[in-house]
Amino acid sequence: MKFEQMKELISLIDQSSLTEFEYQNNDVRLRLSKNDVPSFAGSGHTVERVAEQGSSPAPVPTAAPAPAEAEQAPVLEGKVITSPIVGVVYLKPNPDSPTYVSEGDQISEGQVLCLVEAMKIMNEIKSEHSGQVVEILVENEQVVEYNQPLFRIL
Repeated sequence: MKFEQMKELISLIDQSSLTEFEYQNNDVRLRLSKNDVPSFAGSGHTVERVAEQGSSPAPVPTAAPAPAEAEQAPVLEGKVITSPIVGVVYLKPNPDSPTYVSEGDQISEGQVLCLVEAMKIMNEIKSEHSGQVVEILVENEQVVEYNQPLFRIL
């Protein structure tokens, strides 16, 4: 599948009512999802195993308990820079260099904060705000999801 074909497919899926799409052909596998929670993190169902007896019933899926309001992710103070894509985050331009930014650094709008590699393409993640980096929310070479918080800026 060529890059232009993938872009067109992504656009079609984005405009459709589909929430997930998966394509596989030989060694190429493409999976697109518009879900807020990645399906590989769990389907929200658990399966209880029943002890085997002569004619045991099949496993019964049960709904996972809904998270309580208090258990929701805390709202972070300040501006949060999130990943625009799924990929591997690099906090340094190369292994021998210092990090782009450290906690406590003053940054300006448009300054490069990190790189996110997706499909062998390095994407610069630039700050949308000026301020101070108060928290780096990811580790170097960590896999990040779409819209995952990377930095907190005050």
